[in-house]
Amino acid sequence: MVTQVKQNYLQNTTKSLKHFHSHSFSAMNLENEVKLLFQNYGIHTHTDSGNEVTIYCPFHQNRNTPSFYINKKTGLWQCFNPSCGKKGNFRQLYRQITGKAYGKATSLDPVALKKELEKALSPVITDEEITIDTLMVDYSSDDAKEKFSSFLERGLEMKTLQYFDVCYSETKKRVVIPVRSHDFKIMGLIGRATSTDQEPRYLYNTGFKRAIVLFNLQNAKRHDSVIVVEGSVDAMKVHQAGFPNVVATLGAQVSAQQAKLLKRYFDKIIIFSDKDDAGDAMKRAIISSCCGKEIYSAEVPEDAKDPGELTVKEIQTSITNKQIII
Repeated sequence: MVTQVKQNYLQNTTKSLKHFHSHSFSAMNLENEVKLLFQNYGIHTHTDSGNEVTIYCPFHQNRNTPSFYINKKTGLWQCFNPSCGKKGNFRQLYRQITGKAYGKATSLDPVALKKELEKALSPVITDEEITIDTLMVDYSSDDAKEKFSSFLERGLEMKTLQYFDVCYSETKKRVVIPVRSHDFKIMGLIGRATSTDQEPRYLYNTGFKRAIVLFNLQNAKRHDSVIVVEGSVDAMKVHQAGFPNVVATLGAQVSAQQAKLLKRYFDKIIIFSDKDDAGDAMKRAIISSCCGKEIYSAEVPEDAKDPGELTVKEIQTSITNKQIII
């Protein structure tokens, strides 16, 4: 991406900069400035939805996933790739891309411009980049069994981990669970601790908006009914027990967007929440926000705290014995 940006820009440096600086910064709103910056420096917009624009990050080499998001209204931006993680405001982005301070007049001397551009857009050298491709493992190897031992000990099977594209990060020493949107786009990565001394237990991408997704919705949406659990591991255990129509809210809180997704894709909702106060709050939130749907409750047995602790038979029994609420 860095090479492409350089080539696109250097081919028409004078023309682009004259056009760019013919606009008054004070007269332009931030949204137009973001668009103009990308346009004049050959940065391709991957998606433009609502207030957010997604591009391939110009600061590292990943071309597999467009991990760079910028809010057109606030100018705040973030690369979600764990190996990069760059973030800042529009002034900082403008300086890093152009080599000039935001709003500062730019000399049209071609030699000086080329040097500044080469400096500003030189690739950032980091540790091995973390992407889905670099995280993939050979699920049949003994090495994979060792890396996933904490999950295997909880009763998850290798075929289940493979189904959910569960990976491992050598850099973070964590099991990595991809989270996808309803149309299979990767929205973020969950790094789960593999030992008791790792804190926090769950490590999320900076900027990963868990409130706008439901884990495994891309698969569960094929069904009319859905089983709602809290965590991604809970969801994998329920799937393994024979219920592919499971989603996870990735936390006890249920956002308005998550409730909207539940109502959009499913007619029957089975709440399989954790056995604690947060689980009860999650249940109440779904009941109040999903009026008009057929809602059931599946209970976790007294000696367990969440679906992830249950055996296949216990999960099947809980769901079979669900009680209708509405």
